[in-house]
Amino acid sequence: MKKKYVKIMFLSLSLLTISTTATYAVQPEDDKKENEALQTSTEEHLPLLTINGTNASSSFIVNSEALLGKEITITAPNGFTVTPTVIAANSGKQKVKVTLNSTKRLTEGKIILRSGDIRSYIKVKGFGTALPVKDIAASPVYKKGNDTEFTKAFTPNSKGYTIEFKIKTDDSEKNFYPYFVNEKGYGFKAYITSNEIGLFNAYKKEINNPATNGKAGGKGKFYNNDGQAHVYRFAITPDNRAFIYRDGIPVDSVRIIDYAPQPNFAEKVGKPVENLLKNPNFEGEFDVNPETKLVSRVEGWDVVIGDRWNSEQQILPEEIDNNQDLDNHVFEIRPYKWAAGWSDGILMQVVDVVPNESYTLSALLKGGIAKKEGKLTGKMIIEEVQDPEKKVITEIASDNWETYSMDYTTSAECNQIRVSFTVGRGGWGNDIGAVRVDNAKLTGTSRTYSPKFGFIDNTADVEYFTIDESGAYAPAQPKITINIED
Repeated sequence: MKKKYVKIMFLSLSLLTISTTATYAVQPEDDKKENEALQTSTEEHLPLLTINGTNASSSFIVNSEALLGKEITITAPNGFTVTPTVIAANSGKQKVKVTLNSTKRLTEGKIILRSGDIRSYIKVKGFGTALPVKDIAASPVYKKGNDTEFTKAFTPNSKGYTIEFKIKTDDSEKNFYPYFVNEKGYGFKAYITSNEIGLFNAYKKEINNPATNGKAGGKGKFYNNDGQAHVYRFAITPDNRAFIYRDGIPVDSVRIIDYAPQPNFAEKVGKPVENLLKNPNFEGEFDVNPETKLVSRVEGWDVVIGDRWNSEQQILPEEIDNNQDLDNHVFEIRPYKWAAGWSDGILMQVVDVVPNESYTLSALLKGGIAKKEGKLTGKMIIEEVQDPEKKVITEIASDNWETYSMDYTTSAECNQIRVSFTVGRGGWGNDIGAVRVDNAKLTGTSRTYSPKFGFIDNTADVEYFTIDESGAYAPAQPKITINIED
């Protein structure tokens, strides 16, 4: 579902020599290929606004004329904000400020300007600022121990925070499980073994060693069984992104909102909330595998099967109504057609809940029908994480958009449920249609969180464990410099 609009006017001629709206208006729709070619050409020739630096801003001027009284709304893409968000129609030249909020190295998107059926666009590209370097090892909060568990409260601030630890996991019996969670329940639990680094979700997400991953002959493995203690750092930025380092080398960056809350994250019973799901309308960030061109991660959700030979997943534009127009996005999951899959295609999200409470799940759904067999394969599911046998399922029974809804009361032992949208596994020449999802909503009583960090179930040797609450910092990065002398 589309984000709330930020209202704005047409681009001035200084940014766009031909109004994109006027171009669309004069094109007939009797040739799909010509229309697709025109759209691609128009996208390529949109004006581009570039912003250098996180929290930096740039601006552009917009103008409008002959609008029929409809105010202009502006929608900023993920990672950016715009000011103002609403401009009155036909009000002359107006300046719009665009701010880059993302800490990613590169963030790209398209600002949408809409007044009724009239639309204009401007591309925006932002280059994030590198994290400042800081040594935080001098004042550890935990030092030289083999305790099984350690927990400490902290206070996140607007500049982020940094967690660092030095541990030895040099044999198969030594494992380390650090974690952190903020006041919104965002965070993750990691695992570090003698030969792996990764994060927990519905399943484990292994992190590959960038020094050898993807290189000829490389395995992408970490060799923590080398008898040495290694230093690990999580730098958490204000936009809820974690930059992960090992011995000063950046090894991964992730959105912490993507990861399932761990059973020890939630604390107290909260209050009734209209929607407990993260990114319920699929207008958040998503990642695309550059090789397969398929979506590999969706903000707030877990794409459980990431192999195209089983199922393919996309975030696609689809107009549903006047509000959810052609700039609206939906999630699609499609079974592979030319081989038998090993699993249903699954999109899921884990939610902390209260025992013996009622919850209502609804979503706008369509597809998943195997027409030759007359079989419904698409499903909407609630199941308890502690006992997956306790669940309720609704089948998707239409190729047209329909709103489906179901209720579920948690058991006395239930602290987490798993919300899933699935499509049946494929087979040779199958005709199972793709399942599409939008407007997901889970209503019920929430749980509350207090920011904390620490480790559990530890069998590693811990030299130190610490946090810097003043901001997100990178470590000094090791390097080898070569000079060739004449």
